[in-house]
Amino acid sequence: MRSVRRGTLHFLLKPSIISIMKKIALIFDHDGTLVDSMEAVLLCTNKILNGAGCESIYMDELKKGMAFPTFERFHYHSRLEDPDLLKTMCRDFYMTMNKIGVDSVKLYPRIKENLDLLSSRGYSLGMLTNNQGYFARRAAARLRYAYNFELILGEENVPVPKPDPRGLLQACAGLGSDPKSCWYIGDGKPDFEVARAAGLKSALVSWGAHPREELVALKADVLFDSPDEMGDFFQ
Repeated sequence: MRSVRRGTLHFLLKPSIISIMKKIALIFDHDGTLVDSMEAVLLCTNKILNGAGCESIYMDELKKGMAFPTFERFHYHSRLEDPDLLKTMCRDFYMTMNKIGVDSVKLYPRIKENLDLLSSRGYSLGMLTNNQGYFARRAAARLRYAYNFELILGEENVPVPKPDPRGLLQACAGLGSDPKSCWYIGDGKPDFEVARAAGLKSALVSWGAHPREELVALKADVLFDSPDEMGDFFQ
């Protein structure tokens, strides 16, 4: 048993508590990292844009917009300036995603097998997404990988969306892990930026929405080209 002195009080910490404080967590982005949701997001985004009198967008434009949190993304796509209207569009987007989009989301090949592998090796798994947390949890339950995760946070569960580091630090605290011992794994620049801002190691995946050369230029700690590479890396 290890002792810790704080002021005039003397505390005894059990080894199990010390190990919890030091456990390594792998925290994942959702869309473009674990699941392919682009077709569903495009369909639901265009429904909302059309309903507000805006033109439909194409996949290339959607991929550019996915670098932003949802509110900023709808501002980017619509060029509308009314914040109340944009908030309504975000609300309606999530309602539409939960109604018709959730059934179109699918796991990338070999993700499930590697999540199972990482869990079996004792890693704590968490998720932080700029998508709606309620939607991410529903998708995880439908695709039967929710049990791998100790914590799933979306934009409504954190003070500010990525790349602000507060949500990622909240995730580390919720998992009982020191940020310096954790990794954040995502598919784009905001994921790299939030990892660096929060003091985590950064990993990027090339099977998501962004070109590999763009990811290489960011110089993350590691770049994975397949889920199996990721599983092999975290021994």
